[in-house]
Amino acid sequence: MIPLHRFPKLHFTGIGGAGMAPLAAWHAARGFSVSGTDREESSNLAWLRELGVDARAGHDPSLATGANLVIRTSAVPLDHPEIAAALQAGIPVVRRAEALGEVTRSSRSLCLSGTHGKTTTTLMLGRILREAGLAPCVLPGGVPTDPLDAIVPGAAGPLVVETDEFDRTFLQFHPDVAVVTNLEEDHLDCYADLADLDRTFRQFLAKLPFHGVALLCHDDAGSRGLAIGLAAEVLSYGFSEGARLRGTDTGADSFDVHLDGRFLTNVKLGIAGRHNRLNALAALGVAVGEGVHPGLAARALEGFRGARRRLDFVGVRGGCPVVEDYAHHPTELSATLQALRESQGDRRIAIVFQPHLYSRTAHFAAAFAGALAAADRAFVAPVYPARETPDQGLPSSAIVARAPSGARLELVSGSIEASQKMSDLSHEGDWVLVFAGAGDVGSWAHEFAGKTS
Repeated sequence: MIPLHRFPKLHFTGIGGAGMAPLAAWHAARGFSVSGTDREESSNLAWLRELGVDARAGHDPSLATGANLVIRTSAVPLDHPEIAAALQAGIPVVRRAEALGEVTRSSRSLCLSGTHGKTTTTLMLGRILREAGLAPCVLPGGVPTDPLDAIVPGAAGPLVVETDEFDRTFLQFHPDVAVVTNLEEDHLDCYADLADLDRTFRQFLAKLPFHGVALLCHDDAGSRGLAIGLAAEVLSYGFSEGARLRGTDTGADSFDVHLDGRFLTNVKLGIAGRHNRLNALAALGVAVGEGVHPGLAARALEGFRGARRRLDFVGVRGGCPVVEDYAHHPTELSATLQALRESQGDRRIAIVFQPHLYSRTAHFAAAFAGALAAADRAFVAPVYPARETPDQGLPSSAIVARAPSGARLELVSGSIEASQKMSDLSHEGDWVLVFAGAGDVGSWAHEFAGKTS
């Protein structure tokens, strides 16, 4: 933990981010004086102000130079005005990864990692431990749908932390238990290839102590392969034969759980999708290892309603449900569409997809096209560039150009055209209308659902 007596005043640049806001709140709850800025006003800034944090929209170098330590996200460059001012004034500057790594030293740390599913699994585990009376401090990378799952930054129980591989962040952590939900190509702007990503996950798991446990998804080849040569205990989980913690479907939304062949409990989930059943199985496995009764864990999971931007119902347009989703990888898109087929009956599916990063679009263009082909209509918006420039990859047209025969993929110019296309469909009444991606497409969904048809 960062020593309070040496660094009593902390400043967070990019404090409104999904991972930064809980971290700032954690420190504020432990006596630090915390300030922070972000580009624009947000619900996270309002939440932080309620907790006594000086959280502001718009950047202010004087706040950084008035602190003892400045914490930045990896997305904030060293030439950012606040960071540059702090460095010039001799104020130490660290990345979020280093600050969060220090937090994991402070209590028993249950770390949820993987290419997909981290946020949902983190929130599921937090809910189980809370209902078991263990007072977890949950540091997710997203916001829960249910207010009952709200973050309690001052909680003194085990730390439940979403553990990100981007920029090798998780190598700063000190896990007691580590979950790897899956492992496949992603963040190839940070990693040379899949082998590089695999090596880095192995470095992370090697940080487990002799009494630590790694929960690896047996259904995923990348995660399963990490067991080879790992010194810590491995608890494999999944729905396929050979998993130690094994789920067996008993209905569209329920499954039995066995551990080494012994029945533990039956789980009924209120959210759809095979990926969510795997997430629930991982969360249950960690909770049981922490001493929670399997039946209590199952009851907690039954009430779980998901995370915002993950199959998040935001309203209705013309009798059609409007859904926002964070999917920005082909596997995530496929999982989202599968879950909607499972939960929406005979409704047709239309999706607006906003690719995230030119480099990711170039690498996964064909895979994105294949995933989107599972929708009845797919509208592909311009790339959300984030930290990149167009010369670092390919535009959205590369996805549409690779559409398989029979798929209905179409380019749109932006939010106005995308919303018009979805509005035209909404008049037919039998669609579910999805806005997906990691950029600002979520705001399109909310604006669209708020309009009258």
